[in-house]
Amino acid sequence: MPIPSLLQKKVRVPLPAVVWLLGFVVIAVLGGSLVIDLSGESNADHFVLARWSFEGLRVYLWLESGLLIAVTVALGIHVLSIGFAVARGQAARLFGMPSPLHPVFAGPAGYIFVVLGVGLVAMSLSMFVLLNSCRYMRLV
Repeated sequence: MPIPSLLQKKVRVPLPAVVWLLGFVVIAVLGGSLVIDLSGESNADHFVLARWSFEGLRVYLWLESGLLIAVTVALGIHVLSIGFAVARGQAARLFGMPSPLHPVFAGPAGYIFVVLGVGLVAMSLSMFVLLNSCRYMRLV
């Protein structure tokens, strides 16, 4: 088979697999952006402070962190539901592909996804607590 014919072959990636990957990318980008914004030296901080006050900065940072927490919880709950489906031996759409696992691997693989999903949800809750402990983001 010549090389040009291999390059012309279209690779089809299922949409749910792309959504999974984009979820992790969004978490990484929002987390990095929030770390930069919490330094107080970012361009977004200067823009918000120039047009509003510290209260405006607090609202902006909570909107950004709320979005990060929401994406992390949504991805965690999705991973958790897939983990339970795989652990029960049901045909879960793993990364968008209906792939039943071998019965020997179904239980352990499902519980790995359950632990990953619970970890993502717990991480989002701890992010909320840690962000609330920041000096200029305190809600309570």
